[in-house]
Amino acid sequence: MGLRAWKLALAGPALYWYFPVFFALLTSSTEVSPVGLAALLVVLMVSAAWGFLVNDLADRAADSRSGRADVLHGHGLGSRSMVALVLATAGVSWAVVFLIGGGYVFKVVLAIDYAVAVLYSVRPPKLKVRRFWGFLANSLIERPLPIVVLLTYMNYYTYATVALPILMELTWSVFKHQTADIRGDIAAGVDTFAASLGEKVSTRIVMDVLNPLSVASLLVLVGMAWVGVEDMRGPLAAALAVSGIAVVVAFVGERLGRLRTYLTPTDPPYIIALNLSYRYVVLPAMAYGVLAYRASYYPVVILLAVSLGYQSAAYVRMVRKAFGGGSHG
Repeated sequence: MGLRAWKLALAGPALYWYFPVFFALLTSSTEVSPVGLAALLVVLMVSAAWGFLVNDLADRAADSRSGRADVLHGHGLGSRSMVALVLATAGVSWAVVFLIGGGYVFKVVLAIDYAVAVLYSVRPPKLKVRRFWGFLANSLIERPLPIVVLLTYMNYYTYATVALPILMELTWSVFKHQTADIRGDIAAGVDTFAASLGEKVSTRIVMDVLNPLSVASLLVLVGMAWVGVEDMRGPLAAALAVSGIAVVVAFVGERLGRLRTYLTPTDPPYIIALNLSYRYVVLPAMAYGVLAYRASYYPVVILLAVSLGYQSAAYVRMVRKAFGGGSHG
């Protein structure tokens, strides 16, 4: 159907859920159904798509006024069809949740995730247009809440249960996405937190604060794994070294004027290197550990391979567009 909801769910936040799952599997003796865990990851992807669907349904009138009434935003379907799709998506997701079992805590957190998505998009609260509260709600439903859902399903309760959601959010803050979309949001009359601060201030926050925090967060995450998984210290040290070198080389290359390509306005070359390192170096290293020491959880690794394959295709399209249409200075 060409809906952005399905594309964003698979190629977006989901890739930031795998590291906490692998971390929990490699640092504990937790025993949950491997198929159930993989199914929960799929449920969370579908839930993310559901959030986008609810948002598109709630914004139909605004999209029509702003010129975004296209197939991507659900305007290829009638209002009744969109409502039916929203209800069916939620129904199927929750049916799977009750089939895979797990305690009530993870179901409560998942319900909170759904509730925040509604509060974000639907009036009267519609936190999306309430600046900071919209930013906070969007941040919670993309990474922290789904990660907590996964960890509570796995009965994983340590300091990392709190640290991982926070650190994963810092590796790619929703505020960066808001800043990248700031001109389109302003044109559409969507008063996001970034739009309320203005393009100049928001860009400075991203470039001077959030991007460096992204690097620090990933280094801390890999460091946590290195400390917690003794049998994986060699591969993790190699992953940390490759990531660090890639970031430094890209950073220096930009400063020397050798690298100038931005895939988005908020991603300088060293952040591109960081994101690629996370996806194609750190995650495969963790996946190798799961296959070596918790082999029964291979369904999750297969799901990661599917996600990375889809993300790779998205990257190829972005690179072609960047080099074909010119780069941002």
